Amino acid sequence: MVAGRNSVLAALEAGSRTVVTVVLDRNAGGEAIDDIRQRAAEAGVTLNVTSARELTDLAGGDFHQGVAAYVEKTETPTWDALMEVARAGRPFVVLDHVEDPRNLGSVVRSAASFGAGGVFFPPRRQVQVTPTVAKVAEGGSEYVPVVPVSNVAQFLRQVKEAGIWRYGLEADGEARMGELEFGSGAAFVFGGEGVGLSVAARNECDAVVSIPRVTEISSLNVAAAAAITLYEFRRQYPSAETGG
Repeated sequence: MVAGRNSVLAALEAGSRTVVTVVLDRNAGGEAIDDIRQRAAEAGVTLNVTSARELTDLAGGDFHQGVAAYVEKTETPTWDALMEVARAGRPFVVLDHVEDPRNLGSVVRSAASFGAGGVFFPPRRQVQVTPTVAKVAEGGSEYVPVVPVSNVAQFLRQVKEAGIWRYGLEADGEARMGELEFGSGAAFVFGGEGVGLSVAARNECDAVVSIPRVTEISSLNVAAAAAITLYEFRRQYPSAETGG
């Protein structure tokens, strides 16, 4: 299930997976709700009306903004398809032990905004993709694959074998963002809140990069670091293929 006006509208517009049913709070209104009603009707999607309380129970929280939707599970792209996307200039985002669902959602939103080719994370040790994550992503998960991987270090070795450059982001990174030219095929690796990159993930990186800061305030959180990094990549490669 996805919940929230932007998330549901993105699911209807992107066409990346089938929307089965849209569920509306009977008192919800406004331009976005009207757009959702119209899109659902055009796509032949069933629209059910319920109370705000029942919708909150269905969505697992009161963040739904009066609308949610049942959607089919997203199919994971094949390895060959992912590598083709990366070589075309759509970078990978790899998350190493990120636990805050809002951070994951924000990263997915930035990844979609800047044309990333996928967000990868090991779900057994991290946050899961929940309706909260989808809501914070504001529909981003409809435009960029969010892919579970069993082991980050192993995944990074496979990425290297495919010719993709791997960049870790850390406050003490030897290379400085803005001075380093990224490879056009790139995977950016971000550590968890308060712990940074694991030793195994850091050792797999071709370079560890720091984001210059004016003050010595504590390091940026993963969502902010990902947005800055993806912007810098897109600045260097403005004509690379984008996803949506």
